[in-house]
Amino acid sequence: MKIFLKKADFSNIEFLWYLRNQPDVYKYSRVNRAVSWEEHVNWIFPIILGISSRDLFVIKQGLLPIGQIRFDYLPDKKAEISIAILKEFRKKGVGQRSFKEALKLLKKTRRAEVILAEIQKDNIPSQKFFEKLNFKLKEKKVKWLEYTYKI
Repeated sequence: MKIFLKKADFSNIEFLWYLRNQPDVYKYSRVNRAVSWEEHVNWIFPIILGISSRDLFVIKQGLLPIGQIRFDYLPDKKAEISIAILKEFRKKGVGQRSFKEALKLLKKTRRAEVILAEIQKDNIPSQKFFEKLNFKLKEKKVKWLEYTYKI
C-alpha cells in the first residue's frame, strides 16, 4: 500500500473532523469526546492558514485520505506528535511509513530537534507503536507517559 503525506488544506476539513470524532480516536485524546463542527473549524483554520505553531498532514493512499499526522511546535526545538489513522488501515505499516515521511519534512524545516509523544498509560497499542519507532520512555506522569525521539 503506497501512502504519501499532503499538507492539510480547506478540502480536508470535513475528513479531519470525521477522523477526529471516531470514538476509537478520541478515546485516548486529551479532549476525550467528540467535538462540534464549530470547535473543529475554530481549531483547524489557524493551522490551515499557517498562523499557528502546528503542521498538519493528511495521510493519503492515492486519492483516499486515511489518517493524519500533526506536529505541535513547542519551545526549545521540541515538537509534540499526534497520529490518527482510520481503523481499517491500522496494523498495515501506514503509521510507520507516515512517521518516516513526516520525519523527512521535519528535518528539512529544522523546526525541532526532539519529538515528544504523550500517551495515556492504558493506550498499549500506541506505546508499542512509538517504541517500535525508537521513541524512548522519558517520564511517567499520573495518567500519561512521555516518550521522546531525538532527530
